[in-house]
Amino acid sequence: MNSFDTPWFQQQDRSFFNTLNKSSKTHILLTAETADFAEEVTQQWKDEGFNVVYVPLEGSGSAAQYVARVKQEGEALGVSEQYAVVAFGDAAALVLESHIKPQNPKCCALIAYYPNAIPPPMTKYPGSIRVMIHLAGSEIGVRTTHEVLGIQSSKKKTVKKRIDPGAGNGGTLKLAAKAFTYDCESGFAEHDLEEFNAIAERLAFSRSLACVKRAFRLEENLDTIRDEISDLALDADENPKPLTARLHSTSHSLFAPTLSGGAGASAITAFYQTHYFLPRGAKTQLLSRTLDASRCVDELYISLTHSCEIPWLLPNIPATNRKIEIAVVSIVCLRGGKLESEHVYWDQGSVLMQAGLIDVKNVPEGMKKKGVKRLPVVGAEGARAARRGSTREFNSMVEKKGGEGKK
Repeated sequence: MNSFDTPWFQQQDRSFFNTLNKSSKTHILLTAETADFAEEVTQQWKDEGFNVVYVPLEGSGSAAQYVARVKQEGEALGVSEQYAVVAFGDAAALVLESHIKPQNPKCCALIAYYPNAIPPPMTKYPGSIRVMIHLAGSEIGVRTTHEVLGIQSSKKKTVKKRIDPGAGNGGTLKLAAKAFTYDCESGFAEHDLEEFNAIAERLAFSRSLACVKRAFRLEENLDTIRDEISDLALDADENPKPLTARLHSTSHSLFAPTLSGGAGASAITAFYQTHYFLPRGAKTQLLSRTLDASRCVDELYISLTHSCEIPWLLPNIPATNRKIEIAVVSIVCLRGGKLESEHVYWDQGSVLMQAGLIDVKNVPEGMKKKGVKRLPVVGAEGARAARRGSTREFNSMVEKKGGEGKK
């Protein structure tokens, strides 16, 4: 048996071949209709470490000349350098059509934002290229080829098809290429347009970034970056400058249950300097961590004694000296190694109950008349159940009767 066929070689040297396949430089060919384009989009990709080249559809001549120009820009890169195409609008439709057949082996990914038309849904792209399509609006043009007596015609026509946006923003559409639909208008990802939709843009960019990074075989280090920023936040009271340096000017931090946090690098730094801390003796345990290309979602268990005022948890409430246990979810978005946003959630009702600030048996009179005996709030057992992964009190507050008004 040839040694190159042995399982040992396949297992031990797969990483060697992956290293060879990695590009020494990572390039984004950004393309859209107009001669200039939203600077924010360009900067997003630059912040992630990509070299960005812009190719406008305007002034490129015919569709064939434009496609040739995109290909030419890719071929002009270094011998071992790959690129991804990120296209918008009419340019996206042309790029999708032109890459059905293998073009340039250097092209490893194609991201299409709201093209005015797409190839037939089951169109398969070459295995060497990752394709992702972001669709907007309620319909899309589908280009079809006529067939007469089993012979395909060179003429193509575009047929309008309805799009189901799914639940909220970013529903999955069943195509051969990975596709998502957004309940907003074309232009949602361009900051300088009226159609700009911040929620849809962030979601689409996160998906696009993940697709491109996989195509380039880029190693993720979000785990380390997230922990570094957390350590800087905890030290901000004594040394705030390192934390400020790891924040974008447009960053925001929101502790939703108490509306604590701040918007902007200086406000976030001030929040961590003066408002965020854990009292002495508090314990924190990471229960789970989920990572993608730009987000880190942590599930935490925190146990503390309310021995002093804790501004982010119980603002303006003097010490009660009661023990409080909570499960916290932290969602951090990172861009270019810096924090873009932080959203933190926990059950404030449980906190208030454990602090002795609400009595679950103190039911409003109107609800008492309807048979309600206690408020549906749990104490420390909610956090303990998250920590254990189980509880004896599952559904203990739900009476066994039919759900009135159930759909």
